[in-house]
Amino acid sequence: MIKRIVSFLKSKQTSKPFDVENPNILLFHENPKDINLLIGDKILEVKIHQDHTGTNDWLDTSTTFLRLEKNGIICFPISGDEYFENTFVDKKAISILEKHQKIIYNSIIEDVYYFVDPEEEEFDDSQMSCILLTNGYILEEERMSPKGLAGANMFCKTIEDFKNEYKDSKFKIYSIKDKALKILS
Repeated sequence: MIKRIVSFLKSKQTSKPFDVENPNILLFHENPKDINLLIGDKILEVKIHQDHTGTNDWLDTSTTFLRLEKNGIICFPISGDEYFENTFVDKKAISILEKHQKIIYNSIIEDVYYFVDPEEEEFDDSQMSCILLTNGYILEEERMSPKGLAGANMFCKTIEDFKNEYKDSKFKIYSIKDKALKILS
């Protein structure tokens, strides 16, 4: 571990702000990793940074940080991303609720789902991905929500709740693992 830290400090990797609104979140743009590497990785910890001060005076925001066993710290990929990048956890981020820790910590990522807009027939890059765990739960992130509605957050649902929520939706779901559209029934 110490060798990796020393190696990192000696490296010439440059970083830039992940979010212009929040320069405490940094991504390394030197070494993007294939999105398929997330499948089979174990979630060790989850922290969330929520800002309820109202971006543009009307939006609450939220960013989730996942610490993975093999792939380090990441944020939820955007729907359609081919790659992901490592990040630092925002200093103001807090651990998720204990009831969710019991469900999520040490769970394995089974699949990553992307949303496809059927009208455009393309990935909807205004949506975040969803992460399916091998224990039957799915993680979703909503990055922005109107101020005061508590919609900007990470959500942990059963796969059945997820299916029920999206069965009548205009969106189609694409599986990274299967490299095909999923039928939610």
